[in-house]
Amino acid sequence: MPVTQITALAHNISVKLTVASAIFASPAIPPEILDGAARRLELAYANRMNGAAAKTEFENAETALDEMLHAEAAYVNDVAKGDAAIIEMAGFTATSNIRKPAVIPVAPNAPAITGNAAALHLQIPAVPGADSYCWVIFTDDSTRAAVAETHVELSGAGIVIPDGISRETLRSVVTPGAKINVQVLAQNTAGKSGFSPAVSFTVGS
Repeated sequence: MPVTQITALAHNISVKLTVASAIFASPAIPPEILDGAARRLELAYANRMNGAAAKTEFENAETALDEMLHAEAAYVNDVAKGDAAIIEMAGFTATSNIRKPAVIPVAPNAPAITGNAAALHLQIPAVPGADSYCWVIFTDDSTRAAVAETHVELSGAGIVIPDGISRETLRSVVTPGAKINVQVLAQNTAGKSGFSPAVSFTVGS
């Protein structure tokens, strides 16, 4: 969230907590303290380019306000105990009381591969709902991978990154001149997607 939105949010919350003091009588952070932290960040943000000390003050002010906002959110949640009406009476917007179960993500698009043996870069667009990605780098034409419930079965020679991100870098792992095939799947608590289309790549030196 941009700094201007963070400070506006903090000012807004401080006003709402003041008005709704009958409901939220003992905020984790008193409204005037939260409002002051927002003003501190606004000033620090304006001065952030004025040397190392100013930059550090900006970073400290941003961290302090972020921590206060999280503490305040936890307090409101604790008082409301999941009752949307209590939250809304104070002027806040309640999120859904219904916990939606995770859904297995769709298979990723074909990965893009760049680089060389010293640093081989693998990348895909992020998949909505994915918590992580399982990359398989086939180093043998006979290698095959299959999703089997909670795990991946690999036959033949290959490299597996079981809990990766949408951008991975392999450093000095693949031999120069080797031809590799790369596939990736998306995963979350609900399970694993199917594999992306395979992409072939000849690793340069």
